[in-house]
Amino acid sequence: MPQRDARLVGGVYRVGQVIASSEILTICTAYNRNTSDVVGLSIIEIPATAPQDLVSTRLNALASRRQVISPYVLQVFDWGIEGTRAYIATASPRGITLQHVLDNENIDIQRALTLTQQITQGLQALHQKGITGLDLRPQLITVDSDGITDRTQIDDIGLRSLLNSIGYKNDQHNSDISTLDSRYAPPEYINGGQIGPWSDIYQVGLLLFTMITGRLPFVGRNQAETGVMQTSSPLPRMAQFKHDTPSSLQTLVDRMMAKEPAQRFSDTSSLLHALETLAVPAHHPSNDRQAREDNQTIHVAGLTNEMPPIERDIAQQATQIEKNALLQYQLDALASNPPTETDTLAYLCYEQAGEETQRFAITRKTVIVGRSDPKRNYTPDIDLSGPDKKMMVSRQHARIRFEEAFFYIEDLKSRNKTRLRDLVLEPFRSEILHHGDILYFGNVRIRFVVPERESSSPLKK
Repeated sequence: MPQRDARLVGGVYRVGQVIASSEILTICTAYNRNTSDVVGLSIIEIPATAPQDLVSTRLNALASRRQVISPYVLQVFDWGIEGTRAYIATASPRGITLQHVLDNENIDIQRALTLTQQITQGLQALHQKGITGLDLRPQLITVDSDGITDRTQIDDIGLRSLLNSIGYKNDQHNSDISTLDSRYAPPEYINGGQIGPWSDIYQVGLLLFTMITGRLPFVGRNQAETGVMQTSSPLPRMAQFKHDTPSSLQTLVDRMMAKEPAQRFSDTSSLLHALETLAVPAHHPSNDRQAREDNQTIHVAGLTNEMPPIERDIAQQATQIEKNALLQYQLDALASNPPTETDTLAYLCYEQAGEETQRFAITRKTVIVGRSDPKRNYTPDIDLSGPDKKMMVSRQHARIRFEEAFFYIEDLKSRNKTRLRDLVLEPFRSEILHHGDILYFGNVRIRFVVPERESSSPLKK
């Protein structure tokens, strides 16, 4: 994995956690020196043969994208060119990709409709600014769940067109960020037709079909064959793959995915109305729902724009480290020297009725948060036994570590989960901590405080 670049990107951003990297593109978190915020950062190496004016034009097109403020769209903050590299700063998305959900969870009809409505609301915000012709592959859509409620976010910021404009081509995998994946492309993308809002509506129909059935409607032996099927083959009946699919839902998807753009919904408002008024038989709890609840804690740290083959599969990486991670955490804690008050890096503040009643100092770069076990003579670095009246905190509940300018938190497969604000943490997967963040260890509410910022920055509620 590439090492962190100590230089400031654009004179403002210091690279933090690298999420994905290739020869030409790096996706990472970064620390904004001016605002003290953590952002997402895409860094593109510009080949010497690439026309600088074209790159500038592509980046300046983000001016409209920056004006889009919606909970269902990844926000763009800043961009620029610095020497031989371009950069785009965004909000740091939370959650997992829709692709990961499709690969690991069973999505019932009601949840599929809810996700589709949110994606459509994101599209509506983009279309209002004249932004159409998006890349809506499921690896470019984030699903953030807080136990029950989903929040879906469109993460496409136009990297495909930017990479193509500088001559980057990689046709080894149809999910590469620069490649048009014909499995998710509307007919006009493939046959050179006119592109507009109707093109995005077709892609949403593809996603809805896939969420309902667990499979794509058109998959050939290669990209070309898939493209032919996408432009000419009739849409399969969803009831072939999910027997209880109501006919009203099939009618809706048929219209969204009509081969002729004029036969689709005219705009996102009419599609949203159709989604909201769709008559679907009442859903009864099933094994599918239970499977969803069992998987509800899956989230990815930092950016989640999965872009095979140039992005590492973060979920697989977490699985690989899981076997030895807990033992290593314990060894790290035991190896640390006893702290002194002057070593304090941060505090965990327990509050009741809005008043701080207890403060736990983080004095090592690696600490375990949990509850003591007198029978086994075990006490974690941060012992929440006092505040934990209902015994909801696990013995080894979570790990907090400090690395360079960043604090990270990881759940240690706790019984009652760790939450960062509304985000339920997946075991052994890091999330960045900000000054003022609210944490929940089981039902114990804790505020994270960094001493040097305590008196100078307002705390996040």
